[in-house]
Amino acid sequence: MNKNLKYYLIICLIIISFNSCNVLDEEPFTQLSTENFYQNESDALAALTSVYARLKSGNGYYKQGFTSTLFASSDQGLSSYLFKEFKTGVVTSSNQSINNLWKELYLGIRDANNVIANVPQITMDEELKNRILGEAKFLRALNYFNLVRCFGEVPLRTMPVESGDAQGLPVSSIVEIYDVIIEDLNFASTHCWERNESNGNYTNNLGRATSTSAHALLAKVYTRIASSKRSASEGVVGNKLYLEFPESYLDYYQYAKKESDLAISGQGFKLSNNLEEWSTIFNANNGNNPEMIFDVQGSSLSGQGTAVSNLFTPRNAGLSGSGFGGANKLKGKFINNRINKADNRFKQSIISQYETSTRIFNVNPGYTGYIPTVKETGKRAGTLWQIWTGKYIDTEATTEYTSRQNWHVIRLADVYLMRAEANAEITSDPSAANNDINILRNRVEMGEIDYSSLTMASFRNELLKERAVELYMEGHRFFDITRFGVYDEYCKLIYGNVEGARQPEDYFWPIPLIEVSTNSEIN
Repeated sequence: MNKNLKYYLIICLIIISFNSCNVLDEEPFTQLSTENFYQNESDALAALTSVYARLKSGNGYYKQGFTSTLFASSDQGLSSYLFKEFKTGVVTSSNQSINNLWKELYLGIRDANNVIANVPQITMDEELKNRILGEAKFLRALNYFNLVRCFGEVPLRTMPVESGDAQGLPVSSIVEIYDVIIEDLNFASTHCWERNESNGNYTNNLGRATSTSAHALLAKVYTRIASSKRSASEGVVGNKLYLEFPESYLDYYQYAKKESDLAISGQGFKLSNNLEEWSTIFNANNGNNPEMIFDVQGSSLSGQGTAVSNLFTPRNAGLSGSGFGGANKLKGKFINNRINKADNRFKQSIISQYETSTRIFNVNPGYTGYIPTVKETGKRAGTLWQIWTGKYIDTEATTEYTSRQNWHVIRLADVYLMRAEANAEITSDPSAANNDINILRNRVEMGEIDYSSLTMASFRNELLKERAVELYMEGHRFFDITRFGVYDEYCKLIYGNVEGARQPEDYFWPIPLIEVSTNSEIN
């Protein structure tokens, strides 16, 4: 970025509290010049706030578009016609959704690079300085992780752009990109503070990256490398880039296990004690609860929240704000074939009943659709073959972007699932996953399972079911079925052999036309 270039961020002011603890305060922030701005610790904190704000400052990223593109790219169900290219696996470089996402990811990286380059020169408390740098590196790592998972080889920039330097960069290998991600997260795991940790006059507010969130994201990074390299070594061409990693996929599973252990033992996070407690973790007024390791923050302030409630709940039902909505819903084939619909995590997290001004909708006995009843006549009106999740309801939202619901980037349950996967893969023994899987099942009053009779291939299918019922509609499924190398098989079952067909090139989205047309370094 030109050092004298003015840029303006519209950011959220989070005023919600949880358990009497303050939440990350994202105040409006304008940085007039990076050359003159970084003078004291207040400047450093303000600059860091802008990096957090980039996660939802535009419609292409977590504020709106990214959540729907990930859903539409998976095998879970139905989305808006606007995301048809993702549903059918024919995403083009001119697609506006990936153009917007690309731009906002690199704006976030730009702002993180500015913090990382300029904060070290400030005279201030060293522990606070390192915390700020740790959080900036966590956020840069998250942005690059999303880039490399979605696009594969991309330009890698880790320093601010100097004045007069307008030259684009060629793409870097995924190994080079992951090396930066891992280095950033190792630094973050050492220097980020823990949940609600205080030091001097500062407290690590809820919503900030923590040491635990860095370990958890690092576990996710290593799990992605390990499973993608394993499937590539077994002939999955869509993951062939992962064959470039120098170590065995089992080594990366070992690293994933280590980071999972550290995240699970981290301070301030814990699983729910029972089903009643678990059933509240997705409540709009229960954001940043101890099961949530890192969330993108929602907000009730007009224009400063996200559209997550509108995107994932039915329109005009009093469950989200006014305006557009009702985009993403589960398909019956997914429910019948890819999860256990008798699992309490499914039954307790879907919308079982809702109503509009003219109809009442009740879930059918098979949990695959709703039976509408016309209010005026009391007569049934067929079946609506789709299921809404209840994970993002906010009855107090007033407009599209006033949802208090956070987007859950990584939950503690995900870490247990990754450790279960790593333990089974390392030992080639599915029963090694039993303990962690059953910890998650016990908390929702489901019976224990035993994988000891399964082959590793069968276990992986069962693990995908367990991950689906725990994490459905939270942005993980597309990445799960690609890293496992089952993208084509799983999408064909849900969407048919034509719309569901996925080729190796569909494992990544194309680099957007806006980048290719302006960057001569990319062919």
